[in-house]
Formats: sequence, C-alpha cells, structure tokens
Amino acid sequence: MKTKKIVLAALVALSSFAYALDFGGSLGTYSKLGTPSYPKDGEFKNFSLKQDEILTGWFRHNINSTTFIAAEAEAKYRFYSTDLETSDAAETVLIYDLKTLRFFKKINAGTGTVAFNAGRFNFTDLSGLILSQTSDGALITADFSSIFLKAYANYTGLLNAQNVTILNKQSSDYKLDTKKGYYFAPAYTNLALNVEFPYLFANQTVSAEFLASLATPGVKNGSDNYNRIYGTLGLNGYLLRHLCYALTSTVGSELSDGDGISNLTKLNFTILPDVKDIAISLNGIYASGEQMGLKPFKGFTSMTAVNSYSEPEYTSLIKAGVNASIKPTEKLLLGAYGNAIFSWPESDIEYYGTEAGLNIGIQIFSDLGINATVSQFFPKNSEDKKAIFTLSTNLAF
Repeated sequence: MKTKKIVLAALVALSSFAYALDFGGSLGTYSKLGTPSYPKDGEFKNFSLKQDEILTGWFRHNINSTTFIAAEAEAKYRFYSTDLETSDAAETVLIYDLKTLRFFKKINAGTGTVAFNAGRFNFTDLSGLILSQTSDGALITADFSSIFLKAYANYTGLLNAQNVTILNKQSSDYKLDTKKGYYFAPAYTNLALNVEFPYLFANQTVSAEFLASLATPGVKNGSDNYNRIYGTLGLNGYLLRHLCYALTSTVGSELSDGDGISNLTKLNFTILPDVKDIAISLNGIYASGEQMGLKPFKGFTSMTAVNSYSEPEYTSLIKAGVNASIKPTEKLLLGAYGNAIFSWPESDIEYYGTEAGLNIGIQIFSDLGINATVSQFFPKNSEDKKAIFTLSTNLAF
C-alpha cells in the first residue's frame, strides 16, 4: 500500500510538472544580399551575401503564477561571401548558442511588486543605442505607482561573439575568428541603475539612468583598462491625444582617455491616429564628434547607424528622418522610412547621404511568417553607395 501511494504521488507530481511545461521550436532562414547601386567590372562584383539556416528549440516551465524558468538554444548554418564573383571570398560555419537561460520571480510588496531576473537574457539601456544585447547577469525591478526602479549587472565574457558585437578600442588586439562556431566575446562588466517617475507632471514621465562598462578579465579580453560611463536623462509622454514623444540625452566618458565627455541625444515624435494601426514617427539623433568641447561618442554594443557601404556606428553624425507603418490586415504589416545623414567629425558639418527603405511582413499562418526589406543608400560620395535586400522566414512548431 505504501509503495502505491509513493507511485501515485510521483505520477501526480510528474503530471503537474508536465502541465506547467511549455516547449517548442522553429525552423528559419535569413538571407542578406548587399551591393553598391552600380556594380563595376562584372555582374556579381561587390555583391555580398549572408545566408543563415536556423534551428531553434525552447522551453518554459511555470513553477507557479509568479515564477518561471525558460531557455532557448540555437544552431545556425551560415554561408557568407564578401564577393560572389570570387569563390575565395566565401566561408561556411556552424554557429551554436544558448540564447536564453532565465529565472524569473515576482513578489508582491505592499502596493507594488518586486521582480528578479537571473541568467542569460536581453537588456537594453534607456537610450536604446548604447547597450542592447543578451548577456549573463541579474536584473531587479521595483514597480510602484509613483516610482519604478531598476538595478542591473552583467558579464559578457561567456557570450558567443558570432551573435553579438561589442565595441573595443581601435588599438585592441581582439579579433573574431569567423570560422569558429563559438568564439568568446570580449569580457566586460556592465552595471546600471535606473529610476523612472511615471506621469510626474502633466502626464509626462521622467527617467534617469547611470551605466558603467568596465573592462574585466576573461577568456578573451577586449581592451585593457577600457572603462566607460554614461548618464542618461529621459522625458516622454503625450502632447496631444494622438501625438506622443520621447527624448533622451546621454553624457558619456571613456575614463581611460582622460576627462573628455561625449553626447548622444535622441528625439522622436510619433503620431498614432487609431486607424489600421498606422504609426508615423519623426526622428532625430545627434552623436557627438570633436566639436563644442566634446569627444566622439562611442557606445558599448555595435549598432549600424547607416546602411551605407562603410556601415558607421553612432558617432560623429546627425541623422534625421521619418518612419511610417500600417497594418491593413491582421496578417500584413507594411513599413517605409527615409533618413538624411550628416557627418560631423570635427567643426565642419557635411552632408553624408540619404537612405530609404521598405519593409513587408506577412503572417501566412499562425506559425509561419515571412519578412522582407529593401533599402538603398544615396551618398554624396558615390563609392559609399549600397543597396540591401533581406528575406527571412520562420516556421514554428
């Protein structure tokens, strides 16, 4: 009788676990074809191609209504060629990665809640242009009606550099070996503190964030003693019923290079007319160069500012433009954008070029989606012309 009770209890426990366990996967493909507008000396001259075949598996176990664990792993076969006319320019590699391994716990605390995240998960800073990537770390948030607090710490030295690019000094000896499926990223520690006051005045929300990126010993070092700090202030809210805005301004400093400071300021206005999910945004970004006593701005995660041939980072430039999107049906999303870019490395500002692009996303079935984009950069200097076409599909199971 005792044995039967034990077996029965084990079966009940196992069925409860299985009931709370969710898992699945996906098969996907990603293609990116890039070329200058007018190829020279041959049909495929200067065409580049990146082709990824992606297999993903994930699971999530809800321990209870406020606690869960989740994981996601990925295997990706990549073909890459910098020049389709030359076979020597092509290489293939099998990339594997643990994209997510996350523990989450939420606790009621009086009139608010406190949440704890630990493991490998994504984090984005207040500006969205400095630190935005997956990392190994911990995040604690406290959400109350009049204040929202956030504390974050991570370590990057165990990440796969095939899937994330971290900015080092130009003099750094670190170099990604693109032929290896798992290559350790440069080791840094990031620490962030964020405070937000929702609807502090006239329905406007005020935010402030401090972020420090510190060189840390690891399997692969980035730049020794390369320490960066950033302070960001943010303001966002509605100006009219269908018009909202978001403003952030960041002061940064590379501590190893003296006391110089840099600036990154971003402003956007968004119109939301409540028709077919239309959204129209006017955007402006300033990333300082060496002007007005400032130093060139440099973030932490590599982000392409312009889809030109040289693909510059957010530094020494001004970028202004418009984005628009519409969802005419539940399964179709259309988008378009255009930006004018000005180069401002020192005292003189120069027109760099204009980029424009179109995007279409189709959800054919609930588990099958296709997304395509095409963009063109029209530079002042014809050698920096570039057109990009991307196509991605994803089948969930």
